Amino acid sequence: MSRNDPYLLGERFSAELGRFQRPLFLLAHHDDEIPTAGLMQRMGPGKQVLWVTNSDGLYFESKMTPAEYGEMRKREGVKSVAHAGVAESAIRCLDVSEVETYRWMSRVNSGASSLDQALPYFRDIRDRVRDAVLEIQPDAVFTLAWQGGNPEHDITHVCARMAVDALGRATGQRPAFYQMPAYEYLILVAMRFHPLYRGARIRLRLTPAELAIKQAMMQEYPSQVRLFGDFQKVFRMVGRFAFLGAPRNAEAYVSVEEFGPVPPIDYGRKPHMFDYFTYMFDDFEGVPVTFSRAVRPIVAGLLRDAE
Repeated sequence: MSRNDPYLLGERFSAELGRFQRPLFLLAHHDDEIPTAGLMQRMGPGKQVLWVTNSDGLYFESKMTPAEYGEMRKREGVKSVAHAGVAESAIRCLDVSEVETYRWMSRVNSGASSLDQALPYFRDIRDRVRDAVLEIQPDAVFTLAWQGGNPEHDITHVCARMAVDALGRATGQRPAFYQMPAYEYLILVAMRFHPLYRGARIRLRLTPAELAIKQAMMQEYPSQVRLFGDFQKVFRMVGRFAFLGAPRNAEAYVSVEEFGPVPPIDYGRKPHMFDYFTYMFDDFEGVPVTFSRAVRPIVAGLLRDAE
């Protein structure tokens, strides 16, 4: 077995979990914890969760207002992470509206708003993430991977990176920084890094008890039944290639979790060669959100302001 084998790295990581006394899961949406719910379970009692948005983005699939939908999603999140041993007192939500975030990204993308007009909104998100991290002072931060699958995931990742750097400057001790993949190409690469990803991969094999808790966490999100159903379709397709070593079914797939330390990243470079494959079909009321025209200039502005 290679010393860089993901499962061997996972065994070593699990054996050294005691070094993290104040780990923080810094997430964009309620349900972003599901891909690494086993990892969350393995963390000690000092773990905390910070959600950036109120997850109101899919309100239009219900009869609720965005505010009502967001409150429902927040309640689901509290119930979900409770299964993983996260106390309600260890949970925070910055209540950023997905609807407003997508509105601003789409306006920058279309040219309806200038970057200068949009940046105050995104600076506020960045600064609130930074302030929360400085207050919590985690010794490890686990956030969403920079993948080009979801624009809010990527902006959350960059805000997390800047907050980790700010904490390092303030205390002289930069926390460990890990990223957790969600999906790319809609959901065709689900809960794993891209096959060409060159960073270190850490993989955990969940025990039956950990998998059962993970499944219980998923059940706390009735609002996401359609999305989870889409993932199930992908898992069934993957299962057709079990003879090549692919997981046999959805249960086998989600019983393995993947994450890794955040490597050096050029945030000005496209996550995929073509914009089409980045945030595929993401839009706000029919106006696209792309990397080149929306996320890259917003991220560049945030990074430039912090220098």
